[in-house]
Amino acid sequence: MRSLGEVLEALSSLSRTGWMLRGVPHQLAETVAEHLFASAVIAGEIAWRARSSGLRVSPEKAVAIALYHDMAESVIGDISRRAGLSRAKREAEARAFASLPLSEGAKNLFGEFEEASSPEARIARVAELLATLWRSCVYARLGFRVEDIGRGSLEEALALAREWGLEEHAQGVARLLGVEGCLEG
Repeated sequence: MRSLGEVLEALSSLSRTGWMLRGVPHQLAETVAEHLFASAVIAGEIAWRARSSGLRVSPEKAVAIALYHDMAESVIGDISRRAGLSRAKREAEARAFASLPLSEGAKNLFGEFEEASSPEARIARVAELLATLWRSCVYARLGFRVEDIGRGSLEEALALAREWGLEEHAQGVARLLGVEGCLEG
């Protein structure tokens, strides 16, 4: 990608693969840009709650990390977890992110996210999973069979939140998202 505009265009038009593999048509499928936005809003909410309970965290930085975390997909595309290429995907994403026309500060955020090396990066990781849970509930309500994606995202989000001392905040934001009971049935 030669310009930031090209990166943004790619993210805005790239549908997330997992949804399409479950039958969600391209016209309805969440784009990577939509996912980044939802992840950032959720990260902000978790971070503000965590900060108000005494955790030393920058909500602004958590939002920024969440906004940048999947930008490498503008180069390599959205590779589904079902492809079983997690190590190769991580390596390709790191190379792709390094090639993007972004500031060093933005590039550092990607490394933090991948390594979960700061409280803000850990919040962004949990938020990214809650954003996937929320979107799976949207699609489940429309009749698409995506419950396994939602359940997996919820389980992973809560496990990480528990490990990182964010469980109360993540559960509070999950309630705000209105996802209770959406994956039943």
